[in-house]
This record gives sequence, C-alpha cells and structure tokens, in this order.
Amino acid sequence: MDVDSIKEKANSADENITFTDDACETLTQVPDFAMDMAINHMVNAAKDQGVDTVDTAFLEANNPMG
Repeated sequence: MDVDSIKEKANSADENITFTDDACETLTQVPDFAMDMAINHMVNAAKDQGVDTVDTAFLEANNPMG
C-alpha cells in the first residue's frame, strides 16, 4: 500500500487522531492484509494515552510486534 493511501486511511480512522507523514511512511512496512488492524491498534493506543498525533516515536513505542 502506498503512503498516500495509508495516510488517507489512517487519518480517516478517527477524526480526533492524526497520523504524521513519517508515521504513514513507516506503516508502508505493514503488509496490506494487516493495515486496518495496525491502524486500529494505533488509534486505540492513542485514545488510551490521550494522544492526538501518531508519529514514528509513538508507532515504535506501541508496536505490538516489539
């Protein structure tokens, strides 16, 4: 999945959560079949932590794969 598609999908997942361009670039490493699950995981983690912007540091800190 390309960066623009990921950015559109990620930023439409929740109106209160924004994904940075760098975070979307990092998400290109996620297989297409797992993209929705990865975005939903990050949105839920952001909500739980009171975060409104998902950046690469947030992705790394909340990566369920370690």
